[in-house]
Amino acid sequence: MNKIVIKSKNYKKFSLYCPFTNEKLFNDDSSFEVYEGAGNYLFSACEDCLFFDAGNNEEIEEYWKDSAIEAIEKFVENHKEDNILVIEVQDNEDTYWFGFINEDNIELEASEIENRFIK
Repeated sequence: MNKIVIKSKNYKKFSLYCPFTNEKLFNDDSSFEVYEGAGNYLFSACEDCLFFDAGNNEEIEEYWKDSAIEAIEKFVENHKEDNILVIEVQDNEDTYWFGFINEDNIELEASEIENRFIK
């Protein structure tokens, strides 16, 4: 699984973007909860919730037995051909996961993905 981990820097106000298309995701200015995706966005989840904002939720929910990351890993494994990038964001309270399709196989360093994702 292609995954990067971002340690939250206590951002005061921020927006989230698709790291491949630069399209803005719909989220509150200080929240990692995504209400509506954009670009190559597939899913988002936190440790105890799946944000219902994309068509892939039913499949991920089927895999959700004990933890979000196990369900996400199973989803990504079953969609290897889609070249899914998983971004894990850890803040003081929760861990969040976001999935994006890397359609054009763009090679980006973790720091570049972070800068494109959180602005």
